[in-house]
Amino acid sequence: MNLLQVAGQGVWLLPAVVLTASCTPQPAAAPLAFSDCAQCPEMVQLPAGDFLMGTAEDQRLIDPRTGKPATNDGPQHRVTLSKSFAIGRYEVTLAQFAAFVEATGYQSVDRCMEFSKPGSFAIRKDINWGNTGFRQGPDQPAVCISYYDAEAYANWLAQRTGRNYRLPTEAEWEYAARGGAATVYHWGDDTAAACTYANVRTAGADTISKRQVAADAELGFPCDDGYTQSAPAGSFQANGFGLHDMQGNAWEWVADCNHKDYVGAPADGSAWLEDSGNECRFGIIRGGSFLNLPERSSVTVRAGRPRSAGATNMGFRVALGAGENASLKRRAWTTDKASGNGPGAELFADNCAACHLSSDNFEGLYGTSVGQLTDAIRNGGNNVMSMPAFADRLSDAEITVLAEYLRTVNGWQ
Repeated sequence: MNLLQVAGQGVWLLPAVVLTASCTPQPAAAPLAFSDCAQCPEMVQLPAGDFLMGTAEDQRLIDPRTGKPATNDGPQHRVTLSKSFAIGRYEVTLAQFAAFVEATGYQSVDRCMEFSKPGSFAIRKDINWGNTGFRQGPDQPAVCISYYDAEAYANWLAQRTGRNYRLPTEAEWEYAARGGAATVYHWGDDTAAACTYANVRTAGADTISKRQVAADAELGFPCDDGYTQSAPAGSFQANGFGLHDMQGNAWEWVADCNHKDYVGAPADGSAWLEDSGNECRFGIIRGGSFLNLPERSSVTVRAGRPRSAGATNMGFRVALGAGENASLKRRAWTTDKASGNGPGAELFADNCAACHLSSDNFEGLYGTSVGQLTDAIRNGGNNVMSMPAFADRLSDAEITVLAEYLRTVNGWQ
């Protein structure tokens, strides 16, 4: 069993001594864990170090939905983290996020993407972090979380403890997820072993798109982890740093802005933000989820999302120390609404509202011509933004109407 020892403001959990057959004490393999308060997340202090971030071009995994390798997890580059930092042992749980909401009255985004509709998804105002549409215990990860929700929670912890709680940078996240390993997954390269270490896609899970339905039928599942939705924290074996669910369970927000690849990425582990100093609207999630096969839940897979988006498979964990100080200013974030009336505005509200962005914030990431917009809406953008392929739910005529609406309200005519 574990021993408890009070240390300063925190409660430290000392791993029990492991005994061999000769009863010789062996040192603990993972760093010590601690918590700064009764309702605070359990944290693990990680050592400074360096590692190769991303995937070598000849080792990229094939996205099972598209049959193509991702292109946004390269070029592989060395990152040096010169200072130690701590990161959550688990994803922030429903109980922990509920304590924050109760203490502050925080209002999260007013809708969430969920996947119970066969081969598709829905954007519903009655689905949120407190009502995900499936059974959610207090020790399961908080989901339907936007970047701004996660940031507000971290700022609250910083205010409450006087310590530098924040979201991890993308480099810190990957360093932590690897747990000292240099393989595709922290446990090695075998997808069949995934269910010992991660809550990944298994038979009976909701299907995100028609492509996923086809991939399930063609490829099947490498293992059965026993969960079709999120699992309680710590249900699977930890990585080499003693961290759980860095792969699978819920996608996790990091502090960085979205970039299409690692060209120009910082080598010191800091957050890669906008060069202009403006706040980015599109962020990064890492780690895959209970809806993703192992190939989409590796230590290098990354996906872009609007920072105001939430989904029933998106959560977060916090970091502590090093890096930039938390802002300590709690901000209220609400869902932007599309402007205008007519069929274009209705299509935007029912579909692009998945991004929780008003039309004037749609920045033309895929281009602004009719052809570029219709292609992006029809086919999605999995390697850059993981935008859904709306051809699964919209007709060609509707896609054209939506593209023209976006061009009109953004002045791209």
